[in-house]
Amino acid sequence: MNIELEYDTQQVEDHCGSCTLCIDACPTGAISEPYVLDSNKCISYATIELRTDEIPAGVKDNLEGWLYGCDICQDVCPWNRFEQVTNETRFQPRAGNVNASLSEVLNLTPETYADRFRNSAMKRAKLAGLQRNARALLEK
Repeated sequence: MNIELEYDTQQVEDHCGSCTLCIDACPTGAISEPYVLDSNKCISYATIELRTDEIPAGVKDNLEGWLYGCDICQDVCPWNRFEQVTNETRFQPRAGNVNASLSEVLNLTPETYADRFRNSAMKRAKLAGLQRNARALLEK
């Protein structure tokens, strides 16, 4: 379905200034300079969107436990301290998906994967992607 959107007419003020916390904290160097992200080095891209059989070595060596995505840049951003935690239940983590057992992920079948992740953003990684990510973490 196509819908007409209301376009923003005002430019948002740049709040970053000289802050480089996200650049400094990125474990793979994916953020190389302000407003520049190399998706080929990004843990979130590699663990969610990338459809290769293997995670690139530079990302794999820096996974630091991330099975799905990475929010380090968001965690260190001083502006995110103003965000409010949502009460929306659909955004709450599901039981068993936070700190998921890697062996459990490896043993998922298409049916158990579909049941566990139905209506979840984690389905974006696909079963093969989650299992690839789990193998990469276990190889460390």
